[in-house]
Amino acid sequence: MNTLSDLGSALDNLYAVFSRYPLPAETAVCDHCVSPESVQAARAAPLRLLTASALQPYASHAISTWGDLEEFKHYLPRLLELLILEELDGLYADSVMRWVTFGWRSLRQAEQEAIMTVVNAWWRQTLLHYPRDVDVMSMIEIIADTLGLELAPYLAEWEALDPEAAARHMAWLVEDFTVHSGHDADWYANLEAWIAGPAPARMLTAGLVRAKSAEAAEQFSHALETHRSWHG
Repeated sequence: MNTLSDLGSALDNLYAVFSRYPLPAETAVCDHCVSPESVQAARAAPLRLLTASALQPYASHAISTWGDLEEFKHYLPRLLELLILEELDGLYADSVMRWVTFGWRSLRQAEQEAIMTVVNAWWRQTLLHYPRDVDVMSMIEIIADTLGLELAPYLAEWEALDPEAAARHMAWLVEDFTVHSGHDADWYANLEAWIAGPAPARMLTAGLVRAKSAEAAEQFSHALETHRSWHG
């Protein structure tokens, strides 16, 4: 699995599909919220060359106090790329993806499919690298809650992976997850049933056996104890 190649191809396609949304000649901003310098910085280079620092103010104010949905579609490929590359602060992932769903019905099928391909590549990139700025629970929330996708295939992909990073994400999630939380969403109940089941325990046990550092071994050991405690 060449995840970098998959990610690169997915991003190239996203840029190509969304190239039909040019940067508007003018934009509307809240003068009290957005400085002229910030607007100029977000327009000072071709889209793929815009830096995270140039786009951070836009990510903070997109649509709500800066521009409209069409302008957001112009910037979307670069925003997603910078988030995945961890150049743009992961705190913006939730707001970016919520604006994606806000405009979902206005997107063409090819545009929706391009976004989904990028999200799938982002998920794999997350599982194979630890730690990540946008953590694994945040990715699950993007997939299952924000986008409303069926979570089971993503969990199946996770439990089939061997690299230590995937197991360390599991250890982190076991420690972070709240069982019997009362969360009423179906996807959360399904996640709770899965995380309390045998697959996470297998991943943590394998991770402990093959741990490459004392830190990782301790993380796996502690997560296994937590997991066992859920079963009394």
